[in-house]
Amino acid sequence: MRLPVTLRATLAAAAAGLLVLLVPAQPAWAHAKLVKTDPADGATVGAPLAAVTFTFNEMVKQQFSTVVVTGADGVSYSDGAPKSVDKTLTQPVKPLPNGAVRVAWRTVSVDGHPIEGQFTFTNAAAAPTSAAPSSPPPSATTAPAGTVSSAAPTLAADPASDDSGSGGVVWLVLGGVAVVLVLVGGVVWWRRRSVAG
Repeated sequence: MRLPVTLRATLAAAAAGLLVLLVPAQPAWAHAKLVKTDPADGATVGAPLAAVTFTFNEMVKQQFSTVVVTGADGVSYSDGAPKSVDKTLTQPVKPLPNGAVRVAWRTVSVDGHPIEGQFTFTNAAAAPTSAAPSSPPPSATTAPAGTVSSAAPTLAADPASDDSGSGGVVWLVLGGVAVVLVLVGGVVWWRRRSVAG
């Protein structure tokens, strides 16, 4: 049985409305990506550094961020915890020794997705006059320099952020279904009223 033109038009409009509701929710599923670092991967630094900075395409969660800056002597020169402002994550560092410096980082997107990576640069600034810090060297990671991995880190992901992302999509789908049901119900009522009249 072929559907009347009015009913087909109503169903098409309802389907289009459902698509309009669902399409804006898709960007929330995207994960943060590293845009640039300062110093850049492979760069040679000629002036003393006070911090290493990371710029992402969206904000990241400061409480789940870690950055380990290791000198050529195998010692960690990270000075405290990293700080996040807008889309930038900054890791203060102690005076670095000359030579290769490895930076290993991991953080969590606002949607709860963990990301991590590492890069290296060369410190050619004048050697620091103070004694090198005595903290033990960090455990080595196996990811190649400059790569970003989606492997789950040992950090505890924020479960609330995962629930909020999926919960929003569920409400959008339920809202779209409700719109379709109301429109179909209205068409059925109108047809019955026309037949009765």
